[in-house]
Amino acid sequence: MDLINPKYLPKLSTRTQAFSELTLAGALWGFGFVATIWALPALHPAAIVLYRFLGASAVGILILVARKKPWPGLRAEAKLALIPAFFLWSSLVLQTWGLLTTTATNSAFITSLYVVFIPLFRVLTHREKLHWPYLVCLALALVGTALIVQIQLLAAMKWGDLITLICAFFAAIHILLIDRRAKVSADPFAFNVFQGLWIWMLCLPFVFFTDRWNVGELNSYGWWGLASLALGSSLVAFYLQVRSQKKLPPTVASLLFLMESPFSCLFAYFLIGDRLSPTQWLGALLILISCVGVSCQKQN
Repeated sequence: MDLINPKYLPKLSTRTQAFSELTLAGALWGFGFVATIWALPALHPAAIVLYRFLGASAVGILILVARKKPWPGLRAEAKLALIPAFFLWSSLVLQTWGLLTTTATNSAFITSLYVVFIPLFRVLTHREKLHWPYLVCLALALVGTALIVQIQLLAAMKWGDLITLICAFFAAIHILLIDRRAKVSADPFAFNVFQGLWIWMLCLPFVFFTDRWNVGELNSYGWWGLASLALGSSLVAFYLQVRSQKKLPPTVASLLFLMESPFSCLFAYFLIGDRLSPTQWLGALLILISCVGVSCQKQN
């Protein structure tokens, strides 16, 4: 049975299922933090991005071939995915570049500012009104993120910080583009496969400018990490994002994406021995509260 064929998947009839799927995506992205730590000793950050999307698109294409979907439909999904793929690729490349001259703490907090950019874009472009319950949840999520990354330790602004701020800008645009195109896409899985294919192709120029591309240098943990990044964080999680954003507005979806932070804390605690301070645990709790609060609000 073709389990990836949408007709065998539960239909998105309620927002509850969309919330559940984005929560699962957040867990997969959260584990991606540990997976990346396992792969980084052997591979350049750009190499990890290339290999994860190469693996995701390769497996995805095999599934599409097995499904025998007509080419005209696949071609339409490929066209839909091109522009979102460019902005996701831009976000990932800028984030990697920024990490050359800034700290991971700075990068984590600044990247999360897409949560602020998205509602601002919606207000400016769609004249969308933001109601106070959402604003409260937004504030809680931002405070929680700041506590997790220990904002009090942020260093002075550097070029890397500015580059990462632009990364958050591109991430916000990507989420807004997915909001529009997910509603047009007839096959979210095919859409995500082609999104990964475009990203992999856009990563190819890095081969000529960076080192540490030999996957033979990976140890067993590195291989598990790279495999989970390809299949979990890229193939499945981004598919769930596209599928779920058919039902959720981008402002709500972006808040749920912050579930990645507490999940990454839990995985890091149990798998690589990272320990959180009471303040960081409070931050994780605030993010969870904000996500539950958003999920309880009625859709306008």
